[in-house]
Amino acid sequence: MALSHFNRAVVGPSAVANEAEEKNKSKYSSLSPLYDFTPIAVETLGAVGESALDFLHELGCRIARSTAEPRSFTFLMQRLSIAVQLGNAICVTGTAPSTSSLDNEVALP
Repeated sequence: MALSHFNRAVVGPSAVANEAEEKNKSKYSSLSPLYDFTPIAVETLGAVGESALDFLHELGCRIARSTAEPRSFTFLMQRLSIAVQLGNAICVTGTAPSTSSLDNEVALP
């Protein structure tokens, strides 16, 4: 949603998320091979980067095998969607002015 990402965002879905993942991969490329680093980038409106989607799909499959719940990947993506929506709501409400002064000035019948 940022103007600084507009030129890349119009390329296609997840374009900004994919770019963010690549930046993070290069940023953490010096990590020891003992670590398996997978960046997870999610755009404001919910588009997920390719690396993140691959990772989440693998995670959902492992959860499904462990729990015998075939819808595990779907549930995982729903939880991620709710987390993104909650984060967006917090950002929006954090920028709104306080209404406490208005509430004190308005006399209710």
